[in-house]
Amino acid sequence: MKIRLQEIELGASNPDQSKSFYADILGLGLFVDQPGLKVFKSGVVGIDFNASTHLPPKTTMISFLTDNLLEMMELLRSKGVDFTGPRASHLGMETIEFTDPDGHLIRVNQPTEASPSWLKI
Repeated sequence: MKIRLQEIELGASNPDQSKSFYADILGLGLFVDQPGLKVFKSGVVGIDFNASTHLPPKTTMISFLTDNLLEMMELLRSKGVDFTGPRASHLGMETIEFTDPDGHLIRVNQPTEASPSWLKI
């Protein structure tokens, strides 16, 4: 099973304010500029940094990509980690969610045939 960091997403009450902060103040390039979603160039190829209304404000989510979601679910079960899913997610992916010991939201996604090629690992 392969796994890699995909993105860090911040729940933002006003993504346009986040855009101003991260682009204008910190100088991060903007990759996607849509209502409710701002994706910044993280400086690391293949890793996104997002501010969006997809999550409640002040929520941070770390997403990973895997090539075998079933194997990941078996591993989590064997380690006693509760998760939700799998369920359909954005960009044609299947996803599961759980929290780490400190309550940080973790998502593991598996691209499907419907996902863009740049998501495949």
